Amino acid sequence: METDKYSSDTPVHTAAEDKFSRWAFAERVADVISERKGPSPITIGLYGPWGDGKTSVLNFIEESIKTKGSVIVVRFNPWIFGNVESLLLGFFNVLADALDTELITKGEKLKDFLKKTAPGIASFAGMKGIGDAVGSFLHGPSITQLRERIENELEKSQKRILVMIDDVDRLEKAEIYAIFKLVKLVADFKFTAYLLAFDKAIVASSLSENYSGAHEKSGEQFLEKIIQVPLHLPAVPDKDLRHFCFQGVDEALNSSEISLSEQQVQEFARDFTRAFDENLTTPRKAKLYGNILMFSLPILKGEVNPVDLMLIEGLRVFVPELYDTIRKNKDSFAGAFRESMHTNTEPEKQRIKELIDNSFSLAGIKQPYGYIELLKNIFPKIKSVYGNMSYGSDWYQIWDEGQRICASGYFDRYFTYSVPKGDFPDTALTLLVEKVHREKCKLSSNNNPLSDVLTPENSGALIRKLRNKSNILNEDESIALSLAISYSAGIFPNPESMFGWDAPHTQAAMLVSDLIQNVDNSKRVDIIKECIDKSATIAFQLEIFRWLRREDQERPEKDSFPEKDITNIARHLAKSLENYLKSSVDVTVESSRIAPQIFYILNQYSKNKIAFKHVMQVLDADNSAVIRLLDLYTPTAWGMESGVSHKSNFERDQYDSVTKIFDPDFILSYIERYLGNLPEDQKNFPRDFDQEGREIVLHQFVWIHRRVLQENSKEEA
Repeated sequence: METDKYSSDTPVHTAAEDKFSRWAFAERVADVISERKGPSPITIGLYGPWGDGKTSVLNFIEESIKTKGSVIVVRFNPWIFGNVESLLLGFFNVLADALDTELITKGEKLKDFLKKTAPGIASFAGMKGIGDAVGSFLHGPSITQLRERIENELEKSQKRILVMIDDVDRLEKAEIYAIFKLVKLVADFKFTAYLLAFDKAIVASSLSENYSGAHEKSGEQFLEKIIQVPLHLPAVPDKDLRHFCFQGVDEALNSSEISLSEQQVQEFARDFTRAFDENLTTPRKAKLYGNILMFSLPILKGEVNPVDLMLIEGLRVFVPELYDTIRKNKDSFAGAFRESMHTNTEPEKQRIKELIDNSFSLAGIKQPYGYIELLKNIFPKIKSVYGNMSYGSDWYQIWDEGQRICASGYFDRYFTYSVPKGDFPDTALTLLVEKVHREKCKLSSNNNPLSDVLTPENSGALIRKLRNKSNILNEDESIALSLAISYSAGIFPNPESMFGWDAPHTQAAMLVSDLIQNVDNSKRVDIIKECIDKSATIAFQLEIFRWLRREDQERPEKDSFPEKDITNIARHLAKSLENYLKSSVDVTVESSRIAPQIFYILNQYSKNKIAFKHVMQVLDADNSAVIRLLDLYTPTAWGMESGVSHKSNFERDQYDSVTKIFDPDFILSYIERYLGNLPEDQKNFPRDFDQEGREIVLHQFVWIHRRVLQENSKEEA
């Protein structure tokens, strides 16, 4: 049976469980109570903040008293009662139960007596104040006789009563007041001791509010009248509390089967102690931190940097105000500043600093140095806020590989405890590469592990992670993954955008190029050809060819393809493009974004004139297709504010590109066929054409063509 991995907040009872050297203190309190001579009562206050172990010390005192045999211990927890009336009745019933069991052995039991007498408390309390109600009850003729009887029995048996009252500081303000009025009224019982455990600041504040117009110290003064022996819970030495906390961290790491390097241990210990030592004030906080790690470390194992996770969880426990600021302001913490001569980053740095400072103010932190150092170590951007540190673009890959919280692709994981939709788990990535490698010889469009997990939503993250990982893959893994990517090409989104290179479709082709670098030179050409053959789309075939690394005398690149290999691959690609055009009805419609690339490859590396034949067939079937043909080469413009795209003007660069593929007279003949005749009055370059459709490109082509003829005539002259 699996044991509970979480550290319990249940109080301990025995000396063997004492982690903070408090047993001796508890024994001394027990001795004071059990060794008292005479009948006089005593009221002791045990002060300590929430979570500091007050209940455990009460348990120690009770265990120690049991060995003396001279004290009857009555435990009363007022927190379990729902209102003032039930609280008062509950107190007397608990007291009666204990005395009936251990003291009164014959005659009328106290419990039976209370059943007859005590119901009047509730109704009486409703008419008068709590103090009056309890006072009247305690000093009535019958209860006075019973009280004398109890005191006589205690004196005969040489026993005392110790009433322990815990969790006073958890009560509502009216209930806190009722408990202390009750203790004050019953404190003169002979042979009786009261031990109340509570947070003094909370209780004193609540009592102050019961005195109209009283000053802020009135609550403390009220306590001084009741508590005869005020005791503060012995402080836990910082080193012991830190050791206790780190034990919880070790348990969480071991339970999660996560091993930290010596460097990671040092980084964690340095930042944790520098930032959180002042906040690690109670054992409960230490337990809470360990339990949170027990939850978060396993669920994010392999998906985030464990040291970053432990530190950000520390902020969640000890400084939630700062944690919330970070969680809600991703752009202010993730990544780094893009420094340039055209950008002034100082206003943004000042804004981030104000965000952080405001969090410190809300948390009441007056000495934030340790927290700032922690932030600087896990968020490089904060080093720029509090200094002049800057980072180049190569750091982004380092942060990604380290699964750091400062990496935009990983930031959200630290706060959602999951891999966000559209991301891809790092743990699944390694398994995927292994599975693709195993299936290398069986890969096909129907048997492809990559296609099984790839979606349009997660493709960007998956390709980015594989690109970061590509340089550590071996040759067989690289070949298998290249083929799997080619088979899956149809899944990669390829939206038209201002910067098309960041689309998953293009990034996937770049990844194939990266992977090919891991393959022996003698195999590369054949592998690229196979990737082209296996590609699910013509667009991806072209994209693979586009991103091949080519030799360049001006910019030599290691392991680039020489020109003869590029030609070899291009001719292989051209055959595939020829077959595509033969099966296509109208490439200007079906493949408008890639048609110019198709025409270029065929013009350069094929002698079969397939592109010309296809276009002529299209133009003959539809004269208006000449507009679409020229629009294939017309650049797309993007609205800077709206982001909406539209076709720009057909200009000289586009004319040169088209006429390298198709004879200008060939195009002019179809323009004339479509318009009826060629435009005559073309003094100025045609712009702002009012006619419907895109006929303006026809007029622009004609205008440019005539200027080219004039230039050629001048050169010949």
